[in-house]
Amino acid sequence: MTLVSLKPISDPDTFWHLAAGDYLRATWSFNGPDPWSAQSTQTWRLHEWLAEILMSWAQQAGGLPAVAWLLPMGAAAILLVLWATLRKRASLLVTSLVMTCTFLAMSNSFSLRPHLVTFALTIVVTNAWLDTAKDLKPRWWLILLSWVWACSHGMWFVGPMIGCAALLGMLFDRVTTFRDCWRLASIPVASVLAAAVTPVGPALLMSPLEVRGFTQFIEEWRPPSLGDIGFVAFLVLVAACLLPWLRSLHKAPWTDILLLTLATGLALAYVRTVPVGAAIVAPMTAAVLQRASGLPREAQSRQEVSLTVGLVVLGLSVAAVLSPARASLPQGGANNLNTPLDSLPSGTVLCNEYALGGWLIWRHPQLKPAIDGRTEVYSLDTFTSYIDFQKGGRGWESYPQRTGCTYALLGVALPPAQGLVKQEGWKVVARSADYVLLSAPTQR
Repeated sequence: MTLVSLKPISDPDTFWHLAAGDYLRATWSFNGPDPWSAQSTQTWRLHEWLAEILMSWAQQAGGLPAVAWLLPMGAAAILLVLWATLRKRASLLVTSLVMTCTFLAMSNSFSLRPHLVTFALTIVVTNAWLDTAKDLKPRWWLILLSWVWACSHGMWFVGPMIGCAALLGMLFDRVTTFRDCWRLASIPVASVLAAAVTPVGPALLMSPLEVRGFTQFIEEWRPPSLGDIGFVAFLVLVAACLLPWLRSLHKAPWTDILLLTLATGLALAYVRTVPVGAAIVAPMTAAVLQRASGLPREAQSRQEVSLTVGLVVLGLSVAAVLSPARASLPQGGANNLNTPLDSLPSGTVLCNEYALGGWLIWRHPQLKPAIDGRTEVYSLDTFTSYIDFQKGGRGWESYPQRTGCTYALLGVALPPAQGLVKQEGWKVVARSADYVLLSAPTQR
């Protein structure tokens, strides 16, 4: 997994995360107007600043190869956290099977973005609350972890949700009294309060709601289907957990049942949250399969620990050696058009393809893209207007004038790329196999 995840940077959002890290290191401004897009109207909150600064430091230290190496590092971190968590509950064989299935469940979303932090920390928090359900000891360090999570990725709220589900299950299982439950409940409550005192401030609490209106337009926010290998792998994890329970459902702990319900709800909601659901289910599936197998759970030997950690370190080392050859150039931008784009006047407004917005912010910060992956900085009307333009829908011809675009950088297959030249008199400045740079008639 460590070696397979080494690849050129291709996720459009990776680029604007890199630019955000550079911006933060230069200004240390966590809230304010967006400095890049021509159409942004909403306050930009840099709530994933820890991950973005790490990416920026990596870029400064070793360029894109060093940034690309962060994805194998993220894979290694998730792998080690998952292995340590599952081995507490299952044999090496069961652990290996569940780990493989969990990684498949995460495969659709495995890209270089801060959400890798959420995948790893969801496993950590689930493990902590499953342990609390057994020994009733409060894990106060979860509050600090929530603060770090809230500074790293917008899905920090999953941690308190896991805590609430576990607490409710503990009450149903009668393993705790209401008095003890109130003491344990202070952890998820304090975790939310911790998220409110990050550098972004209390406004961070509402950040997860800022993308609600845009989910219908973004592929990763669509509901999953049986055509998604990640979702199928998640269903296998759920089935492996649920089927043994059906023989004696009355014996299944409510804590596990409610956590499984939460995980299933998250996975059914969006493609993006399938990996989060898998991270919650994995520890319970490992425990159930271990009991159902009847096999002994061998103790972790020093040899196993050394070999596991050693193989991960070896994988990361090989990835570091291969990274300059594999990941020196980005895969997600119009690299062949850098020269004509560099020659455009500073402040030029571009009608750009959505997938190129982040790359333009990173590679050509002197230009003003009309759209990019930071949907929260745009109004819904602005975003839907762009969608109509991209599809060549009603009124697409007036979009460049309304946005003030004097140039356009579009995929050659998009309807506007053809229509602007044939119907509106735009001029082809340069083209590559995938993209074309156009200038408005007033720029001739």
